[in-house]
Parts: sequence; structure tokens; C-alpha cells
Amino acid sequence: MNRYQQLWSNARKSTVGICARLLLLLALCGLFLSGSAAHGGEIDSLASTPAASAPPPVASYTIDVALDTGAKSLSAREVLTYVNTTEQPIPDLVFHLYLNAFRDENSVFLQESGTGHRGYGWYPEHSGWTEVTGIRLADGTPLVLDEIEDGTLARAELPIPVAPGESVQVELEFEAQLPRVFARTGYADDFYMVGQWFPKLGVWQDGAWNAYPFHANAEFYADFGEYEVDITLPDNYVTGATGLLLSSEDNGDGSQTVRYQAKDVIDFAWTASPHFEEATRQIDGVEVLYLYLPEHAWSVDRALDAAEVALRHFGTWYGAYPYARLTVVDVPSEGQGAGGMEYPTLVTAGTLLPTGDGPNPLTLPAIRLLEMVIIHEVGHQWWQSMVAFNEAEEPWLDEGFTEYSTARAMDAEFGADTSLVDSRLMRIGGFDMRRAEYLSSPQVPMYGAAWEFGGMEYGIGAYAKPALALLTLERTLGEEVMLDVMRTFFQRYQYAHPTTEDFRAVAEEVSDQDLAWFFDGLVYGDGVLNYTVAALDERSVTVARQGDLVVPTEVLLTFTDGSTLLEPWDGEDSKRIFAYPDRAPIRSVEIDPERKVVVDLQWADNGLSRRLELSAWLAVVTRLVYNLQNALLAVGGL
Repeated sequence: MNRYQQLWSNARKSTVGICARLLLLLALCGLFLSGSAAHGGEIDSLASTPAASAPPPVASYTIDVALDTGAKSLSAREVLTYVNTTEQPIPDLVFHLYLNAFRDENSVFLQESGTGHRGYGWYPEHSGWTEVTGIRLADGTPLVLDEIEDGTLARAELPIPVAPGESVQVELEFEAQLPRVFARTGYADDFYMVGQWFPKLGVWQDGAWNAYPFHANAEFYADFGEYEVDITLPDNYVTGATGLLLSSEDNGDGSQTVRYQAKDVIDFAWTASPHFEEATRQIDGVEVLYLYLPEHAWSVDRALDAAEVALRHFGTWYGAYPYARLTVVDVPSEGQGAGGMEYPTLVTAGTLLPTGDGPNPLTLPAIRLLEMVIIHEVGHQWWQSMVAFNEAEEPWLDEGFTEYSTARAMDAEFGADTSLVDSRLMRIGGFDMRRAEYLSSPQVPMYGAAWEFGGMEYGIGAYAKPALALLTLERTLGEEVMLDVMRTFFQRYQYAHPTTEDFRAVAEEVSDQDLAWFFDGLVYGDGVLNYTVAALDERSVTVARQGDLVVPTEVLLTFTDGSTLLEPWDGEDSKRIFAYPDRAPIRSVEIDPERKVVVDLQWADNGLSRRLELSAWLAVVTRLVYNLQNALLAVGGL
């Protein structure tokens, strides 16, 4: 999910103001997160190629849905087949009815969001809801579905529990009213982004259903399965969806029915508009489909290039993208609330306001927010869709891993100092904005359920801080070891719902190190860190750690005879004295000279020299200017 409305708020407090707001306005207007789809018209000839390690499906859905473009509503029949892969009998079924989050102001989502989301507001006169009008077992035995919590969950008791290894098949009919889009799903005029739209089963875990009300920050947790979905809608609409298009039929009454199939996925979403145009590109055996609006034709090459960057880097680093298609959806100006969101094999991007025949000043190539959003969302194919983290309970895994991977890909492709902005006025690298956001509230914890974060904390705790923490881990372990950690973790836990502790086990195994400083300090802790030089004379130097966070680092000493010495420092003591009575006098000292500890609050006080020669003076001034820029991004105000 996109976080740039949160960055915008932070940037408003910044005296770098104009440039920072310029960047964030682009993103706020609608960029970010993941996917694949098929489209109306030509039937896909591509065959899905899921990984050989894909497990048997747990929750599979066959859905026949009709879109009423006049009423902005859905009418559908659904067949759910659920296999009990646990060792316990399951006595009931709990479904998510996500669209009920938009039914009235009493929902958890609207209460937590203040009836607004990502800069857009809820319209009571254009609310959304789901009503299950019938539910029964496949043999015709009727079931009773009772809404619980705020109506975004519902439970059906089974007459006979589903035994381990056995399956149950349930038939449902439901009606749904789509909301005017402001939070991921709904409509804007004749554009439709239909996500979290059908009764979807929770995850049976530890003897109970893991299913929460639809929280404002939380996203989605589901089992892997197969989907076959028939969508009936006007015949002039172009569609995209999770999976591949199996067939397209003209019904002879001004409507069409398109059939999609997806395997080894955790969700199904679709989009439709009569204005979509299509651009495709083959990338390493994957067909990338870009559904774009005519006024955004200028974005075609940039969008496809960004998707190629993501597929190439993430495929090389972590493992091959296992599906035949990836679909990227351009979102209209009035529907930007649906932009920047990931679904299996389908992602929404957005090209930002205003529309027109070409790029507006805020979307010029020198500012790569369009690219960043697409790369981030495609990154969620690895760090969500293919591993299925519990996004609600451990959002740092989902968003943090993706944010870290995005910045690495951006830096690798466009240059570490210029990957996000490359202009005469400003150069910003992939991690610079993350550090600026982190510095605004560094005490925000990384670990916690999504609904435990307040206000702007979610963007820091789930996105920025985890990205910097993982970069600190990378620079401490070394790039190759870190890549091995990430690759091993992904491949070992693909399709497996991994947790933070699973990642810890892999990281310590692969690195052959005790990483308590990272997990206990950074992941589970809320401490902060500032390393500083406390004292310096000819024979000794005193370095100090301010704050409760401990991260191992290094101390570089330069002596008057030109020799240098790099000393390791575990940082565990608040002060450490390095003494050298038998060497030449100390000329200068610098803590963390390679800037491995990117969670250090202040780099300007990491070094000190006894004799400030011109070269050293210039280096200090340069560092002070750089850190002043970071500080101004994070604090102050216009």
C-alpha cells in the first residue's frame, strides 16, 4: 500500500519545502503497489507457470459476477472449496466482507481513518456494502451467516466439522454496492477497481480463525488457492484481472462475459474501463500488460521500463517471477484513491494530476516517482503475494521488505545518489527519503500490528524504518551475505506464511552470526542511536553512544604519520576510550566512516580532527551541508 500521503504531511513541516513537496505531491496523487491480469478482447494463450514448490490449494473460488455500471453494483454467485490442511477439526467458517467497511461511519475502517484515506474522503451518499443473500453446503444443506464485529466479518457454523485432510464446499449468493473510490476499491465515473469484493475466507491458525475487522492501516491475509472468475459487463469495456483470460464471449445484448483463471494466489482483483488502451512487452518469459488511459500515452515506455527493472532485479536477487503475466493499471485522476496498491499479478500505479496530452511538470523524467511506485508494487509480488505474510499483524515484513528492495533496485538501476531525483536543483537517492522520514520520528517502533500505529507512525514504522534497518543489516553483513539471506528466506518460505522469527532464523543461519542487536534492538525495540566523538587528544579518543539502541560499528583513526587504523566497536558501552601511547599522535577520528549505520540520528558529529586542514575542513563542511539537508527534510517548517 502507498504511504506518500504520510510523507506529504512530513514534508509540509520541512524547510526544504518546495522540492520535498514537489516530490511528494506526485506520489500522493496516486502511485504504488503490485500485480498481473488479463484483458477483454484477445484471449491469452500464455500458460501459467507456477513454481514447482507450490502447495495444493487451500481455499479456491469459482465466482460468476455481473457488473451493473448504472447502479455501480455487483451481483454474484460464489463456490468456495476449502481443504483443512491442519491437524484440527474446523467447526465453522469465518468470511471477510470487506466492502462493509464503507457502509457507514461506525465501521472500524472509517472510525480509524477519520472517514478519509490517503488524502481522499468517504462519501456517505456513495457508500459500499456486501450482503450475502444465500449460503449453503454443496449438498443443499442451508447455513446461517451471522455478521460479527462491524460487519466486515461473518461466521457460518458447520453441521459437521471439517476433519483434517478433508474438504468442504460452500455455495453463496451475494450482492455488493461499490463505493466511490477513496480507499483502494470502488469506482470513479466509468473506471472500476474491484478489490476485496467477494466473501473471502480467513486463515485457520493455532486453533482459531485469523481474521480481523478491516482496519484503516491493515491489509490482507489469506490462504493460497485457485480462482476461476466469470465477469459480465458492457461489451465496450476493457478488463484486467489477476491471472489469465481463458475466454471472452459476446452475449449479443450489449454485454460480454470474460473468464479469468489464476493458480497459486492469495486473492483476486479486477479492473475495467471503456477507455483503457493496452501496451505489452515480453520480459524474460513474462508478458507485462500496461492498461493505460489515452491522455497518459506518454507514460507507456516509463511504466514498462519500470516493470522490467523490477522483474529483472527481484528475479535475479530472490527468485523467478512464477506467473505468465504481470499487469500494471493506470488510474484516472478522479480515481487516485485506487492507485498504488498490490494484488497477485495485478498492480495499480497512477500518473498523477493533472491529466493532459503529456507529462506535467511534476512527472518529468528527472523525478522518478512513477518508476518508484511501479517497482514497489511489483516488489510486493515477492514480498507478499508469493510468501503471504500476515500483513495485519506484521506489516514491517510486507512493506519494509518491499521498501528496502525498491530502494535497492532504484539505486542499482539509476545510481545511488540520483535514483529518485536527478536534476540540477536536487539529487536524491533511493534511501534518502526513507532516512528523512525516519528522522522525523525515529522512536516509532517497527514491530506491531498495523492498527497499533497512530497517525503518521505507520509510514515510519512499517516502511521507512524497516528499509533503513535492513540497509544497516546489509552494510554490516556485507551485500553478498545479505542477498543470500534474502534469497534463502524467500525460497524457503514461498507459499508458507513466514513470520519475523522465521526471518531471524534464516538470517542467523546464513550469516552465522548472533543478530540480537538487529532483532531485539531494531525490530522489536524502540530505542534510538547517535554515535559521537566525545573527546580527542594526541594519544586517545573517547567515542560515545547516545540512546538505547546498540548497533556494532567501526572507528577510523588517522595518525600524523599518515597511518590509519580501523577499530571495531560493539557499541555496547555508552563510552569507549581508544588509547595509543606508542603510536604517532592522533590527527583525526571518524565513527562509522562508511556510513553503514544508517539509523544513526546524526552523522555530523561522527568525526573530529585535531588539526583542521583544508581538505579535512572541506570534508566536514560537505558532511554538515548534507546532514543539514536531511535534517531540514525531517524537521522545521515553512
